[in-house]
Amino acid sequence: MRIKPPHIALLLLLLSWLTNRAFPQFKIINQPANRIGIIIFLIGIGLMIWAFYLFKKNRTPIIPGQTPKFMVIEGPYKFTRNPMYLGVTTALFGFSAYIGNLFSFLSPLLFLLIINVVYVPFEERLMEKIFGKKYLAYKKKVRRWI
Repeated sequence: MRIKPPHIALLLLLLSWLTNRAFPQFKIINQPANRIGIIIFLIGIGLMIWAFYLFKKNRTPIIPGQTPKFMVIEGPYKFTRNPMYLGVTTALFGFSAYIGNLFSFLSPLLFLLIINVVYVPFEERLMEKIFGKKYLAYKKKVRRWI
Protein backbone atom coordinates (compact mmCIF):
# COMPACT_ATOMS: atom_id res chain seq x y z
CA MET A 1 0.00 0.00 0.00
CA ARG A 2 1.60 3.18 -1.18
CA ILE A 3 -0.62 5.66 0.62
CA LYS A 4 -0.16 5.29 4.37
CA PRO A 5 -2.85 6.08 6.96
CA PRO A 6 -0.98 9.14 8.34
CA HIS A 7 -1.05 10.68 4.85
CA ILE A 8 -4.79 10.04 4.62
CA ALA A 9 -5.30 11.57 8.07
CA LEU A 10 -3.31 14.70 7.20
CA LEU A 11 -5.20 15.11 3.93
CA LEU A 12 -8.53 14.78 5.73
CA LEU A 13 -7.38 17.22 8.41
CA LEU A 14 -6.59 19.73 5.66
CA LEU A 15 -9.94 19.07 3.99
CA SER A 16 -11.72 19.71 7.29
CA TRP A 17 -10.02 23.05 7.57
CA LEU A 18 -10.76 23.90 3.92
CA THR A 19 -14.46 23.01 4.24
CA ASN A 20 -14.71 25.43 7.13
CA ARG A 21 -13.10 28.17 5.03
CA ALA A 22 -15.22 27.38 1.96
CA PHE A 23 -18.56 26.92 3.75
CA PRO A 24 -18.61 29.09 6.88
CA GLN A 25 -22.41 29.16 6.78
CA PHE A 26 -22.46 25.50 7.92
CA LYS A 27 -20.87 26.20 11.30
CA ILE A 28 -22.85 24.22 13.89
CA ILE A 29 -20.58 24.49 16.95
CA ASN A 30 -19.50 27.95 18.08
CA GLN A 31 -17.25 29.27 20.82
CA PRO A 32 -16.92 28.43 23.65
CA ALA A 33 -18.59 25.03 23.09
CA ASN A 34 -16.13 24.19 20.32
CA ARG A 35 -13.32 24.01 22.88
CA ILE A 36 -14.44 20.49 23.81
CA GLY A 37 -12.87 19.57 20.47
CA ILE A 38 -9.42 20.37 21.90
CA ILE A 39 -9.93 17.82 24.68
CA ILE A 40 -11.19 15.18 22.24
CA PHE A 41 -8.26 15.90 19.91
CA LEU A 42 -5.74 15.50 22.76
CA ILE A 43 -7.36 12.22 23.87
CA GLY A 44 -6.91 10.89 20.32
CA ILE A 45 -3.27 12.03 20.20
CA GLY A 46 -2.66 10.47 23.63
CA LEU A 47 -4.09 7.15 22.49
CA MET A 48 -1.87 7.18 19.40
CA ILE A 49 1.25 8.00 21.43
CA TRP A 50 0.48 5.23 23.92
CA ALA A 51 0.06 2.69 21.10
CA PHE A 52 3.21 3.92 19.30
CA TYR A 53 5.18 3.64 22.53
CA LEU A 54 4.13 0.00 22.99
CA PHE A 55 5.18 -0.83 19.43
CA LYS A 56 8.57 0.83 19.95
CA LYS A 57 9.00 -0.83 23.36
CA ASN A 58 8.39 -4.24 21.79
CA ARG A 59 10.50 -3.44 18.70
CA THR A 60 7.80 -4.17 16.17
CA PRO A 61 7.25 -2.05 13.05
CA ILE A 62 4.64 0.70 13.14
CA ILE A 63 4.31 1.14 9.37
CA PRO A 64 1.25 -0.70 7.97
CA GLY A 65 2.24 -3.57 5.70
CA GLN A 66 5.58 -4.27 7.36
CA THR A 67 5.91 -7.66 8.98
CA PRO A 68 5.16 -7.48 12.72
CA LYS A 69 7.69 -9.13 15.00
CA PHE A 70 5.63 -9.05 18.18
CA MET A 71 1.93 -9.12 18.98
CA VAL A 72 1.12 -6.21 21.30
CA ILE A 73 -1.83 -7.01 23.57
CA GLU A 74 -1.22 -4.69 26.53
CA GLY A 75 -2.37 -1.16 27.30
CA PRO A 76 -5.03 0.10 24.89
CA TYR A 77 -4.76 -3.16 22.94
CA LYS A 78 -6.76 -4.74 25.77
CA PHE A 79 -9.90 -2.88 24.68
CA THR A 80 -9.33 -2.23 20.95
CA ARG A 81 -7.33 -4.05 18.29
CA ASN A 82 -6.66 -0.76 16.51
CA PRO A 83 -5.79 1.95 19.05
CA MET A 84 -3.62 3.90 16.59
CA TYR A 85 -6.45 4.15 14.06
CA LEU A 86 -8.96 4.82 16.83
CA GLY A 87 -6.67 7.58 18.10
CA VAL A 88 -6.43 9.17 14.66
CA THR A 89 -10.20 8.97 14.21
CA THR A 90 -10.74 10.52 17.65
CA ALA A 91 -8.23 13.30 16.90
CA LEU A 92 -9.94 14.03 13.57
CA PHE A 93 -13.31 14.13 15.33
CA GLY A 94 -11.89 16.51 17.94
CA PHE A 95 -10.50 18.78 15.23
CA SER A 96 -13.88 18.75 13.50
CA ALA A 97 -15.63 19.66 16.75
CA TYR A 98 -13.19 22.51 17.31
CA ILE A 99 -13.73 23.83 13.79
CA GLY A 100 -17.46 23.30 14.29
CA ASN A 101 -18.36 23.00 10.63
CA LEU A 102 -20.91 20.35 9.66
CA PHE A 103 -18.89 19.23 6.61
CA SER A 104 -15.69 18.82 8.63
CA PHE A 105 -17.30 15.85 10.41
CA LEU A 106 -17.00 13.90 7.17
CA SER A 107 -13.24 13.62 7.75
CA PRO A 108 -13.29 11.23 10.73
CA LEU A 109 -16.06 9.22 9.08
CA LEU A 110 -14.11 8.91 5.82
CA PHE A 111 -10.93 7.97 7.70
CA LEU A 112 -12.75 5.25 9.64
CA LEU A 113 -14.39 3.93 6.46
CA ILE A 114 -11.12 3.80 4.49
CA ILE A 115 -9.20 2.19 7.35
CA ASN A 116 -11.96 -0.33 8.07
CA VAL A 117 -12.35 -1.38 4.43
CA VAL A 118 -8.78 -1.16 3.08
CA TYR A 119 -6.17 -1.38 5.84
CA VAL A 120 -7.61 -3.35 8.74
CA PRO A 121 -8.61 -6.46 6.72
CA PHE A 122 -5.12 -6.58 5.15
CA GLU A 123 -3.43 -6.19 8.54
CA GLU A 124 -5.67 -8.78 10.18
CA ARG A 125 -4.87 -11.35 7.48
CA LEU A 126 -1.17 -10.63 8.01
CA MET A 127 -1.51 -11.05 11.79
CA GLU A 128 -3.41 -14.33 11.34
CA LYS A 129 -0.71 -15.61 8.98
CA ILE A 130 2.13 -14.71 11.35
CA PHE A 131 0.63 -15.37 14.79
CA GLY A 132 -2.05 -17.95 13.93
CA LYS A 133 -4.13 -19.26 16.84
CA LYS A 134 -2.74 -16.67 19.26
CA TYR A 135 -4.09 -13.84 17.10
CA LEU A 136 -7.41 -15.61 16.47
CA ALA A 137 -7.90 -16.00 20.24
CA TYR A 138 -7.06 -12.31 20.72
CA LYS A 139 -9.50 -11.39 17.96
CA LYS A 140 -12.29 -13.26 19.73
CA LYS A 141 -11.53 -11.51 23.01
CA VAL A 142 -10.94 -7.91 21.84
CA ARG A 143 -13.21 -5.95 19.52
CA ARG A 144 -11.92 -4.25 16.39
CA TRP A 145 -12.80 -0.76 17.57
CA ILE A 146 -14.34 -0.42 21.05
